[in-house]
Amino acid sequence: MLYQLLLNTLIIGSGYALVAMAFRLMYWVSPFFNLTLGASVALGAYLGFSLVPLFGIAAWPIVAILVALFTWALEKFIYKPVRGLGASPIVLLVVSLGVYTIFESIIHLIYGPQYQTLGSATDFSTISGIPSAQAATVIFGVIVFVGVSLLLRYTFFGKQIRAIQDNPALANLVGLDVPRIVMIVSVLAGGILGAYGLMVGYDTGMEPTMGFNILFKGMIAAIIGGASMSGAYFGAMILSGAENLGVWVFASQWRDVVAFVIFIVLLWLRPNGIFAHKPRATKCKAKS
Repeated sequence: MLYQLLLNTLIIGSGYALVAMAFRLMYWVSPFFNLTLGASVALGAYLGFSLVPLFGIAAWPIVAILVALFTWALEKFIYKPVRGLGASPIVLLVVSLGVYTIFESIIHLIYGPQYQTLGSATDFSTISGIPSAQAATVIFGVIVFVGVSLLLRYTFFGKQIRAIQDNPALANLVGLDVPRIVMIVSVLAGGILGAYGLMVGYDTGMEPTMGFNILFKGMIAAIIGGASMSGAYFGAMILSGAENLGVWVFASQWRDVVAFVIFIVLLWLRPNGIFAHKPRATKCKAKS
């Protein structure tokens, strides 16, 4: 029982972590709650449903590239112009909600409201008793975590992202091409989410409303973990572990309730995230 609990935590947590890391990347360079990131996951799943039966495993990179182009187009033609007009994060949030609603309606019209799965379209094997889609999610989560962490720490582009995160106004002042960096990060996040959406299609299936719930869990993981890639990754594992423990003790319908409770309690205890550094207290000596 404990082995199954840990295994489920790792599998589900890896999915949460992928969304949390993509969300954290986007939030660093464009600080608003971008709901269309959930649409990117759904698009990856449904593109996989259409393309995998035709191209097999070769459809995986095609799906990732197409979703990356989708997020690039959203940034290029919607968010960048609105941001250029001086829109606040609240306005951008409302815009993203509108775009997400339109996207969900289009998916509903094209594919219908019914639940579908890539497993019914193609055969996918297992690895040591674990479905390959789940194993791929775990491996892909580790690769993205290590790769993005190294990118942020050791490359000039990563330092530019961290500079924008620390002080966007100063980054503009010193000559960083912030719109270009936001565009590149949008493409990177889209590729990650598109690939993950394909894995979700294999593992648990898809429906038009799937994106919002997936994004919501990723946002919670990113927030409770703190403002870092490691915080996003391990925050996702903590959230997944608590959810699975709640399902084990109570029932599966309590999963979302557990997520909400964890979110509220941890925000109360650690408002800056579990892995956020506490500010050092300064000692002041009174003058005699």
